[in-house]
Amino acid sequence: MSLSLLRALRRVVLVCIVASALLVGAFANRAAAGTQASAFASAAASGSAGERTTRTVDSGASAHRGGEARGHYPSAPITLHVDNVDVMAFPPVRAQQAESKPLSVIYLHGARGRAVNGCPWFRGGASELGWLVCPEAIEQQPDGSWSWGADVFKQAPIVEGALRAARANGASSEPGIAVGFSQGSYVALDLVRAHLASFRGLVLLGAELHPNAQRLKDAGIVRVSLGAGQMDHLAYASLRDEAVRLSSDGVETRFFDLGRVGHTYAVEDTSVLDDAIAFAAGGAGVGN
Repeated sequence: MSLSLLRALRRVVLVCIVASALLVGAFANRAAAGTQASAFASAAASGSAGERTTRTVDSGASAHRGGEARGHYPSAPITLHVDNVDVMAFPPVRAQQAESKPLSVIYLHGARGRAVNGCPWFRGGASELGWLVCPEAIEQQPDGSWSWGADVFKQAPIVEGALRAARANGASSEPGIAVGFSQGSYVALDLVRAHLASFRGLVLLGAELHPNAQRLKDAGIVRVSLGAGQMDHLAYASLRDEAVRLSSDGVETRFFDLGRVGHTYAVEDTSVLDDAIAFAAGGAGVGN
């Protein structure tokens, strides 16, 4: 075999080796990118889906805040029955050890929403205080979702029925906490202003609101938590300013940044939701 032929073969072998190495690296990078893209796609869906977002809850999951294990939460909601109506609920995590009755925490979902989508996101903070009840609204949409409409006198019986279900299962008759998202925030505020529901604290998320401080105080509201995602631009700016205004007007109010998400409660760090509920409760809760 001639020297020139040997050199040619050597070059072919070297090219094949280099090409193989490049292909292996490319496939590895593609696989990693696919995994990362999937994760980002999931996070993006959570950040933009709003009421359409659902969440899988791990069985026996523990919430941690400030390094403290807050308890083991049920992996799935239960159903409470009241006046021939079923209400989705999560029970308190420390009811057996409580020296006093647990509070009620009610979640009011947004327009064209469903209780099953949002309820699990709030169970961590709510279950530390007492019963979390999550009723469906009053107007069913063609796609199976629900909205609250504009009639506060029709909204009130739904809210009172859910709270009555909690009380029938051991919750205190004392005013609890209302958590509203989007349209649900307006519902909570309207019920308070019309004196059709009583709460000690409010958690109002993802809505442009301008509550009257004196009316809140007259209604017995102790604390208010306001929150929105950074990409929910109008609500974020409005609620951040409202937190400052309400505080200066004598209502203890704190703004909670939900992170780089849009019009949704589907946050990356659920402890922010837990903290918002705890702040609105003002230190009240199971065993206090």
